[in-house]
Amino acid sequence: MTSSDDLFVFYDTETTGLDINFSQIIQIGSVLTDTNFKILDELNLNSQVLPWVVPSPDAFLVHKQTACLENGLSHFEMMRTLREKWLSWGKEKNLIFVSYNGHRFDEELVRRQFYWNLFDPYITNTNGNRRLDLMSLFQIIGNFFDSKIKVPKDAEENISLKLTDLAKENNISVENAHDAIVDCMLMLKLMKKIKVEAPEALDAAINGSSKNGNIQLSKTEPFCLLGEIYRKKKYIYPVIACGQNPNQTNQVALLDLYFDPKKMFDMSDYELSEQFGAGGGLKTISINKSIPLIPSGKVSGLNNFLDSPLKLLESRAQLVLENTDFQNRVCELLSINQKDYPPNKYLEQKVYERFPSNSDKLWMERFEISTWSEKAKLLNGFEDERFRDLSQRLINYLKPEFSSNKDKDTYHEFLKERLLTNGPWKMTLEKAISRTNSLKIDAEESKDYEKLKIIDSLLDHYQEKKILAEL
Repeated sequence: MTSSDDLFVFYDTETTGLDINFSQIIQIGSVLTDTNFKILDELNLNSQVLPWVVPSPDAFLVHKQTACLENGLSHFEMMRTLREKWLSWGKEKNLIFVSYNGHRFDEELVRRQFYWNLFDPYITNTNGNRRLDLMSLFQIIGNFFDSKIKVPKDAEENISLKLTDLAKENNISVENAHDAIVDCMLMLKLMKKIKVEAPEALDAAINGSSKNGNIQLSKTEPFCLLGEIYRKKKYIYPVIACGQNPNQTNQVALLDLYFDPKKMFDMSDYELSEQFGAGGGLKTISINKSIPLIPSGKVSGLNNFLDSPLKLLESRAQLVLENTDFQNRVCELLSINQKDYPPNKYLEQKVYERFPSNSDKLWMERFEISTWSEKAKLLNGFEDERFRDLSQRLINYLKPEFSSNKDKDTYHEFLKERLLTNGPWKMTLEKAISRTNSLKIDAEESKDYEKLKIIDSLLDHYQEKKILAEL
């Protein structure tokens, strides 16, 4: 539930591509509202494409933000302005940040790009702030409230969760969609409709906008419903929480009550561990993200959504809640089965590698308020090599006059690598030029002059970067 101390921030990004580690935000829109979704403030920022980023032509044909190829704020200034605005909005109120598929994409980009610029990446879930992914809310709606809020389907009952399709289905204009501030307004209009037509779904999503809220939802008695939309189809599971990973507390296990818990109680650890994953009776969720969970008591006509008798499911949930030995076994299995990932190689991928030390936090603050000439003298004061490298990159990009010849040479080699060689960033100049020329042939054949204008702007941009790389 919301309180008088809450405000909503709707935000959306347009980017150079779809890779969360290496794509760049080139436009970000934010709209601040009260709990009745009355607009209080808004912010629309654009930045110029970074020298080492190769824009994807397919992305630009969707959002058409070609101005950033030549003009705009520096990326550093855009992210600094965004941070200052968000912090000012949250100075006296708690913010609920709303995005669409943002927990997989937009928020990950924002966090990384605060990090690139030596800012604290955790604004959306600290200092009382919470986060809500509207796509998760629409999974709840699509499963349990589609008689109140329209969710687009085709003749085969395939469901579309595209933001523009949802807006059109609910008679909301999508003119100029795929512009960040326009997409914020689409989300806002949909939320207004949900508040009126399906407040139970909105309450569940707001409750699930924090870790503690998701924990409470997952332990709701007699049980809660997990309503997923996967590969355009509905999937409903009656579930109850049955364990939490002690080493990674964001990971919680749910028991699917269509499975008999008594049989699970008697399983060996190996057999029980096999219940995790597709087709098994145990599911894992990440409570630090939006989950399409809703208390069973908040769904009208509940029996219409269940494949087993309500009393049976209630009794199974109670058995799980009472069996602390089973819960402890599940906790231990979650810990044992935790995946270990290889270390990341590239600087952009290391945002979650470790938190900055208290000393580095203070140094970041000093770095932020210093002049560029002073910044250049502060580089070696960072304990963490990530921040030394990021600060050096910033200076080479924005104020090269304060870089040594050796640092300039290192920066140029970095540009060549990103622009000309294959890597996890996927898009190189050669690939981009090839793809864009193919798209140009199609646009010429169809006489799509708007596309041709975008394509020509991109080809000019690639050519300029090619000259830069080959110097």
